[in-house]
Amino acid sequence: MEEEDLKKMPKTLITITGTWAPTHSKNWIECASTWVPKLKEKGFDVLFLMSNPYLDKEYEVVGDFFFSRCTDILEKLYLKNHYYISKYFLNETNYDYRFHTDNDTFVHPERFVSLVKEYTQTTPKDYVGCTVPYPNINPNHLNKLEIKDQGYYASGGSGFILSRKSHEPLINDFKEENYNHLAFCDKITGELLRKNGIKLWHDSRILFESPYKRTMNDPLNLGIPFIGDKDSFLAVQHYCNGHMQEIMNKLEL
Repeated sequence: MEEEDLKKMPKTLITITGTWAPTHSKNWIECASTWVPKLKEKGFDVLFLMSNPYLDKEYEVVGDFFFSRCTDILEKLYLKNHYYISKYFLNETNYDYRFHTDNDTFVHPERFVSLVKEYTQTTPKDYVGCTVPYPNINPNHLNKLEIKDQGYYASGGSGFILSRKSHEPLINDFKEENYNHLAFCDKITGELLRKNGIKLWHDSRILFESPYKRTMNDPLNLGIPFIGDKDSFLAVQHYCNGHMQEIMNKLEL
C-alpha cells in the first residue's frame, strides 16, 4: 500500500503495554527494535504504556512513552492500558482509532495496514479482535464474524481495534470500586463496551496464541497459523516474545 493511501486513512494510534517488571521488561524493547520502527516508517504513532505512581498528574507523555499515575502491578492493569490512555485519547488527540496490544505480540507491518484499513475505512467497526473464548471455527481459515454472545470479549494479549466512540465507556462507565482487581483489563473492557451496545467482531488475522505457546485444545491436530510464514494471512500474533528478530528475518523485513 502506497504512503499516500495511508495518509488518507483514519488516524490510528498504536499502544503497547510496557512494564518495568524484570520478567517482562525486555519484551517491549524487543518490539521497539523489530516491528515498531516499520510501522512508524509508515506513519503510525506508537506509545508504550508505562506506570509512574509518583506523577503529580494523572498521565504524562514523554516521547514514545505514556506514563500513568498507577503502580506497575497486574492489579492496576486496566488503569494503565485503558483508563488513562482513553482520557488522553479523547481529550488531547484527534486520533480516530486505537490499536492496543501486549508487549509479547508480533505485528506484521504490511498485513497490519490492510487489517486496519478494513476496519477503520472500508467497513468501519468499533471493536475488533481475537475473541475469548475462541469461536468454534478453524483458526487456519480466514474468518470475520460478529460475536453476539455477551460472554465473549477481545483478547488484550493479541490486541484489538477500538474506535473513538468505544473509548467513552472505558472512562465514563468505569468504577474501580466495582472490581476486586483490574488485572483482566481486556475482560473489563469487553464488559463495558457490550453494556453500551458496542458490537464485538472477531477476525482470525489476529490470534492470541502461537507455535511458541499454545493455549487452545487441538483434538483434531489441525495446528495453528504462524505469522512468520510468508504465505500466512496473520497480521497479529501473541506469544512471540524472544523470537521477534527471528520472525523479521524469516519474513525478510
